[in-house]
Parts: sequence; structure tokens; C-alpha cells
Amino acid sequence: MKYQSLLIFALSLTAVACGGGSKATATAPIASPAVAPIAKEDSCIELGALLECALEHQGVERTFKIYAPSSLDETAAVQVLFNFHGYGSSADEQLLYGDFRDLSEQEGFLLVIPQGSLLDGDTHWNSDSDLESKSSADDSGFVSKIIDAISERYDVEPSGVYAVGMSNGGAMSLYLACSISQRITAVASVTGFMSANLLSDCGVTTPTSVLFIHGTADKVVSWDNGLGGGSILSLAAFWASHNRCSDSSTERLEDYNGDGVSGVLHKYSACSAGTQVQVYEITDMGHVWPEKRRGDDINGAEVVWTFLTRFQG
Repeated sequence: MKYQSLLIFALSLTAVACGGGSKATATAPIASPAVAPIAKEDSCIELGALLECALEHQGVERTFKIYAPSSLDETAAVQVLFNFHGYGSSADEQLLYGDFRDLSEQEGFLLVIPQGSLLDGDTHWNSDSDLESKSSADDSGFVSKIIDAISERYDVEPSGVYAVGMSNGGAMSLYLACSISQRITAVASVTGFMSANLLSDCGVTTPTSVLFIHGTADKVVSWDNGLGGGSILSLAAFWASHNRCSDSSTERLEDYNGDGVSGVLHKYSACSAGTQVQVYEITDMGHVWPEKRRGDDINGAEVVWTFLTRFQG
């Protein structure tokens, strides 16, 4: 197996960020000891339980982080989850805000957290089929290069590569389902969206399972109209149509926090190639990553991982 052992020890991170679709509040840099590169030709260095990696794309150095759990099975192919930060946020912030590390340890999957490039001074993902509509960054190509790079280092299961993101990161996950569906098995969007342009020119070539988690009180990415691309339920209907789903149902979510409101789970099933589309409509939730410890009715990371791993490409 191509996996190279990591030094695993506690990663002490003290900053927590919002990671939303609007510009995130900056946090202090995380202090880490200087560590020499693993090998001269290698693009990654070990920093605690993380690998800090870089590669060149479009003539620019792009970076990403890898969290490899201590439970990683070196005798079997490994599943991979990409986790994308929101507009103005960072990989460091998303590692904390949409935190999958405990699940990675429990389930033994590889966690990859890419860093967006700058647009007018803010980090972003160019999550649209028209690359000039937001910027010229080829983020789909960047992700493909990451998949190639980690496949040189680990024994990656090609049918077990998934993507999730927050806000602009959620939009990026949906864009990957359109642009490189042959490499991404299933995706999830937390408070994300699709542009009208992407809806009309998605380019998806295979049935693809898609999960949405969205609050009805989101004031950044509207439940009723996204960012102009249509309501979250209309986006789900787009994917249900693409996947040729023939059944739909709804069920009331548990009021875990006891505040008298919860939400609705919308399910589209009996779809091509065993795919599914689901929408967690969370009543009165704003533009946040849901966590029960913060008073929400669901844990976003648990819901996302449970959904994604039902599917193998």
C-alpha cells in the first residue's frame, strides 16, 4: 500500500471560525513546530496529525491538508472525504468548524481539506460551469490533481471518493458532481447553492447521490432562492430528475433540542444506479454548520458521513 505512516499526536487548535458563505472572521494562526519535508521530491510535510501539502496548478502553488487517522487500515483501500471551507474562510477553520476528525478515527477514512484561492483578497471556490463568471481559477482541475496526488501516497478506493462543503464550499461540492462525476461518488452541501448558470450547464455524466442540509432562516444563502439559482428544494428536484428518481417522501425530524421546532427530511428514492437525493430542511436554522452541542437538532458531520457512505461508485 502506498500509505506512508504519519506521526500521530494531539493537534492543539484553539481558534474556531464561522466558515460561512460571507467573509469569515479571521483567526490567529495556529502555532506548529517547523518540520523538514519528508523527502525532497515530496510535496507534503508532517505537522502533528496533519500533512500540509502543496502542488502547482495553473502556474500557482495550491495547498491542502490531509488528516490520516491512526485507525487507517494499511491492508485495504481507503475512502476519501473532501471537506471544503466557505467563502473567506480557510482549511484550518473548516477543519474545526465542520469537524470530521472523530469520524475519521472511528471509520478509518482519509480526510482532505483543500485551501481556496484568493479573489479580491478573500478565499473562494470557483463553483460554476462558466469559469469566468467568478474568477479564472480551475478548482475542478485542482481537485482532480489532489486525487491523483493522494492516490500516489495512499491506496485510494476510486469508488469511495466523496465531497462536502459549507456555503461556497457546498457549492463547490455540487460543482464537482457536475464537472467530475466520474471521480466523485456522492456529495453533500451544507448551506450551499447552485448558480442558474451551473443548473443550465451542469455536465454531470453519471447518476450521483446528493445531500442538502439547509436552514429556513438562512440569510446568506436563501432557502427560497439560494443565491439566485433557485430554492433548495428545486435544486434537489434537479438532481432527482437527473437520477430518474421515481419515489419521494417526507418525514418529520426529531426535536432534539426541545425548542418546539425541528424540520423535515425530504427523500427522493428508487433512483438510477441505487442513488438517492435527500434534503434536511431545518426550521429556523441560519447560515451555520449544525451541531447538537451548539443547540441544533442534528450533527452535520454524522448526517453527511452516514449518507455518503451508502454509495459506492
